Amino acid sequence: MNWGRGIVLAFIGFAIVISTMVVISMKQDVNLVSPDYYKQEIAYQDQIHRQENFNALEEKPVVKKESSNVLLIEFPLKLSTNLVSGDFLFFRPSSSKLDEKFKLDLDNNGTQRISLEKFQKGVWKVRLSWVGKNNMEYYTESVLNL
Repeated sequence: MNWGRGIVLAFIGFAIVISTMVVISMKQDVNLVSPDYYKQEIAYQDQIHRQENFNALEEKPVVKKESSNVLLIEFPLKLSTNLVSGDFLFFRPSSSKLDEKFKLDLDNNGTQRISLEKFQKGVWKVRLSWVGKNNMEYYTESVLNL
């Protein structure tokens, strides 16, 4: 075999490897944190104000596992009576397809229970946001390991 043939075979091998890598990378599923990421980034200062409002509260809501398959959201009575609307998002960092959003629907004791049976095991972020009667918005985030 001569040098010319070896160089041509090397280039052909290189082209095959690069083509294979391009095909594999094009088939990979790319999940953004959220589909409207750029819009959320522009409005991030509002999010900072919501977090500051939450941090200024004397009594804060608590998100905790009540049992292995039930999540408990517990609002202090003062907050639950002043609640206008709110929601919480179960955010899965590894796959946005698994995210679940719920409306806050507190009982008379200021609590809400959510069944965790349909959620996959792993790390979840629970993002809680609500609006009070004073039109102030609040936001908090906690990590939940299932």
